[in-house]
Amino acid sequence: MHADLEKLKSLGKISPSLAGKLDQLSPGRYCHHKEWGTGKVSSWNLPKKTLVIDFEAKSSHTMALDLAFKSLTLLPDDHFLVQRYEELEKLKELAKSNPVELIRVTLEGNNNQLKPEELEKNLKGSVVPAAKWKNWWDNVRSELHSKVEFAMPTRKGEAIRLRQQEMSYVESVIDDYSSHKDIKARVRVVDSAKLEKLVADKEGSRKLLQMLNEDVLNGSTIVLQQTLELAVIRDMIASAIGEDLSSYKALADILCEYMEPLPEILGAIPAVRQKSIYEAYPVAFGDGWVEQALRVFDLGGARAVGEVAKFIKEQKQEAALQEHLRKGVLSQTLQPDGLIWICRNRKTDGKGAFCIEVGSAILALIDQDYMDGGPNRMLRLKNLIMDDSHLVCDMIKEVPFGEVRQFAKLLYGSPAFPELDRKALLARMMSIHPTLQDIILKYGSDDTRKKQEPVFVSWSSLDKRKAEYEELVNVKIPQNKHNKSVFRAEGDLRENAGYQDAKEVERVLNRRRAELERDLSMARGTDFKGADTSAVSMGTIVTLESESGDCVDYTVLGAWDSDPEQHIVSYLSQAGKKLVGHKVGESVTIVPINEERKRIFTIKAIKAVNP
Repeated sequence: MHADLEKLKSLGKISPSLAGKLDQLSPGRYCHHKEWGTGKVSSWNLPKKTLVIDFEAKSSHTMALDLAFKSLTLLPDDHFLVQRYEELEKLKELAKSNPVELIRVTLEGNNNQLKPEELEKNLKGSVVPAAKWKNWWDNVRSELHSKVEFAMPTRKGEAIRLRQQEMSYVESVIDDYSSHKDIKARVRVVDSAKLEKLVADKEGSRKLLQMLNEDVLNGSTIVLQQTLELAVIRDMIASAIGEDLSSYKALADILCEYMEPLPEILGAIPAVRQKSIYEAYPVAFGDGWVEQALRVFDLGGARAVGEVAKFIKEQKQEAALQEHLRKGVLSQTLQPDGLIWICRNRKTDGKGAFCIEVGSAILALIDQDYMDGGPNRMLRLKNLIMDDSHLVCDMIKEVPFGEVRQFAKLLYGSPAFPELDRKALLARMMSIHPTLQDIILKYGSDDTRKKQEPVFVSWSSLDKRKAEYEELVNVKIPQNKHNKSVFRAEGDLRENAGYQDAKEVERVLNRRRAELERDLSMARGTDFKGADTSAVSMGTIVTLESESGDCVDYTVLGAWDSDPEQHIVSYLSQAGKKLVGHKVGESVTIVPINEERKRIFTIKAIKAVNP
């Protein structure tokens, strides 16, 4: 304890507890201020209750004792920030000559672990120049991954750890694997492991394989994605070290056990790992494997579509794929990702299914989504048809003019596209069929009239869309503008991925803004009171009976009020249009929610919605 405090304590002027507290800020002690950085107490005046502290950014600063205890973080003598304060030039030299050692020193001075963002705060701008930080850290981080003594994070939020004992590479992987209870984190650990180093230590790798297999055996539907990924990695390591796979639960057995949820799960698995799973399909499903693979094409999403199509082709089953695609296009049951795949591969693998009906299917999905309160779910389809300048032209080549004209009318009449976009698309088609210009002349005035007609929506959906517009204008667009300026400052715009992404986001946001402005100008709020129940109309609940005698209720509400799970449809949706105007006893033909084919229903009852 400082001599001044010992004297005051012996005289009975301060209590031992107060002396101990004051000693933490005695001359020679270190502290940290969030604005002025690390500081060292140079002197104090106990009668006046003041301190003089030399901070990194403010030397010889006088502070009141009470304020010091409230605003400063006390630092032990072995803390890295103290070392930075006392030996800054030495650390700067270390950053140049031995950056890995600098990271070691930094971690040792922070209880042997730091999150990357905390490490950056410790070094950037002080030890490493701020302008050089990004390149410096990218190089050092790559080198750290090859050093066993550093346990590197597998995702954001995790810390870099300095191991407290020496171990081999495989032991370090096992240590990291064991330290995580979350199976997702365990997948990330073994995914980042270097196979050639595992092969070099076969005995250690066998221990790792046993741990992987145990997690595979304990897998469930909840963690099916990770179970599959671990099984693939397990088999890859076992094959590399020559381990017998017969004692492990086979990947094909897992696929059979969880056949139903597989398509959605596979869509979330990295493409590089999907092929190993598809290779187990013939073993798992026998003669029915192609049918199961086509389910993945339909339901697996953007990441799975291309990979499963490639595998089907490699297995000489391309004819089955093409037949599936043609049927899906003609019946308009193909999902957006399948349609996008056909369009992007229209000159290669998707050539057999690419036709004008693909355009009709795309328009149907976009328009339906718009009526149901989109277009966010089909934004990728809209961007595809707008950004690919040759797409609509390729669709109508060598197609009879009557079919082209009908498609052009559908496109030009689509409410989901702003007028300028519709005219731009029609202009592309006119480069092949100039006489399509009469569609603008013939239907332009009618279209203008239609655009001015109000669209009725519930007050809640109107408020929701207004809130989306406010957030877009006041938050998202300004934030993206700021991001764009930040990335622009980094230079080399051609190779600047962040800047290019910001430009793409800017285009999407501006298009969405235009759509919202148009939608809000047409919208009229309503509470659906006074609905006419003599026939199906907006604000009514209609009871439908199928040919088999099953009954289902459909609620017909405003343009933006669709909720398929609750059987709520927009009066402008395809189902809504089919129902509106029909009376009790009449028959209607619609495609039921969550089904793909049309069915005939009889209207049994109509009642008003409770507002």
